Amino acid sequence: MSLLPRKISWKTFTLWLACLGVGLTFVSGVVQWVGIDSARDLSKVGFDRLSLYHGTLHSALEKHRYLPFVLSRDEEIRELLSTKDGRGGLILSVNRSLNATNQKAESDVLYVLNSEGTTLAASNWSEERSFVGHNYAFRPYYKDAIEGKEVGFFAVGATTGVPGFFMSHAVVNEADVSGVIVAKVDLRPLQQQWRDGGEHVIVTDQNGVIFLSSRDKWRYRTVSPISETSMAKIRTNRQFAGAGLAPLELKKLTIFGQDVFEIDGERFLVLTRDAGKPGWSMHFLIPFKFIREKQQTSLLIGMVLLVLFLMGGLFIRERRQKLRSAQRAREADRFQAINEMLQIEIDERKRTEEELLKTQADLVQTGKLAALGQMSTAIAHEINQPMAAIRTFTASARLLLGKGKPEQVGQSLEEISFLTERMAKITGELKTFARKAPVEYQMVDLREALGRAITLMQTVCEQDGVIVELRDLGDSVPVRGDIVRLEQVFVNLIRNAADAMHDYNEKRILVTLRNINDHVIILFEDSGTGIEPGIIAQLFDPFFTTKDVGKGVGLGLSISYGIVKDFGGNIRAENLDDGGARFVVEFPCATSLKHQRLKYTV
Repeated sequence: MSLLPRKISWKTFTLWLACLGVGLTFVSGVVQWVGIDSARDLSKVGFDRLSLYHGTLHSALEKHRYLPFVLSRDEEIRELLSTKDGRGGLILSVNRSLNATNQKAESDVLYVLNSEGTTLAASNWSEERSFVGHNYAFRPYYKDAIEGKEVGFFAVGATTGVPGFFMSHAVVNEADVSGVIVAKVDLRPLQQQWRDGGEHVIVTDQNGVIFLSSRDKWRYRTVSPISETSMAKIRTNRQFAGAGLAPLELKKLTIFGQDVFEIDGERFLVLTRDAGKPGWSMHFLIPFKFIREKQQTSLLIGMVLLVLFLMGGLFIRERRQKLRSAQRAREADRFQAINEMLQIEIDERKRTEEELLKTQADLVQTGKLAALGQMSTAIAHEINQPMAAIRTFTASARLLLGKGKPEQVGQSLEEISFLTERMAKITGELKTFARKAPVEYQMVDLREALGRAITLMQTVCEQDGVIVELRDLGDSVPVRGDIVRLEQVFVNLIRNAADAMHDYNEKRILVTLRNINDHVIILFEDSGTGIEPGIIAQLFDPFFTTKDVGKGVGLGLSISYGIVKDFGGNIRAENLDDGGARFVVEFPCATSLKHQRLKYTV
């Protein structure tokens, strides 16, 4: 149903236009109020943050204020400044004392200037950029100390290039100033704290130079142009190590009754307070985008509400017109519309029913084909391995005949005969899954069955790049069972391990044979990623497989589990600590079979 009216009178149009104007005016007023309220709230929060950062700055500056005063009372320093000759040992002692004090107080540098401003001793006396021997009479902190002032001075180090805050105190001997003690505090960690906090803090001096900033690109820029006189004084004091001191692209605005800085096109709500030093000011900048985001949100909400209001009005008007039209509509038209809808629904249901029947028939056919494919794959999986071994032994027999060694062909023919017998037994293995067949127990050598299985799989593994390594006891291992079925178990476990490493570069299967407490244990360990913990308990369930469709039906491990249990053994799966899976097969040893050396090699 369309919400657009079919016909609107001039009076109605004027009324809707007036409502739209009132709504837009209301939304605009709300957006303006949100901006003012947000700016007020941000200012309150900003002043709290500014007070916090002011406290950190004051703490960083004042916690070392005592050092110059205390060191000016040190007897060794006073003696150093009053002695003219033979000061070598005394200078070394003072250097070491200053270094120890500097490390304990966690200041940057402590040093002693004589009355001419030359450094006699310093805590960094042993470093490459030592202050010793340098004259700093041009620095204001030296001049202030000589005049009895303790103002402090921020500058970039003339020797090290490291910025810091310099505090000084005069050393007075008999009413004369014999020297000056200076302590330098590195403020870079403080700026790093501001930067890590993700906020914008700057400190300017009496000339408007930004000498502390959480943004590196703002440092040593100015918030306003510097006069030539002030610039000359800065150059004379070498305060900022030749920095250009270019003005920031800054505009000072007033928005929502608050001071705003526009820096490089980005606006900030700015809060300012005295930084505690003559001429210093601390500024806390809050991105103006926070206010804009709140305004945009309120604008979006207001516009959505306004549109919903207009659409609701149009809907009500259209609804009334529809009701009037429905009252004037003919009964026949209404019945005709209902019949057409019923006919469409009947046709749709018939079409749906036909598609459902066809889908059910397709599903039945698909299930039949899937079952047939799974059975074929399982049988082919078991038969292909003996077939590959027969081809290998046949090729070996041909080579022996070609070399004129017919007496050695018998062994290959014996192996071929054994494999054909095994193939006949394998075709009947699937029947053992449904019902148990009688088992012929006899004394067999487990090591021989294991060796035959590895030999049978050797060609297949080499084609897949899998290395099979056997670690055994070296002697025969007697158990009660059937050698063909045991060989089938071992072939299944080796085949599964090789399939688990299909996508890996390093493919290694380690088969270990152990004899512990009258039990023989065979370990099959691969270098894959292991088995998901949630499916270990289901590995030996019939038709459970993790392979892709068409690559297995989930009968191999189930049949192997039944064979091992029939022979009185046990089989389980587990994950290795360093990756890969391990299958553990355990049988009780039979003592009636004599131990003898086996004559096959793997």
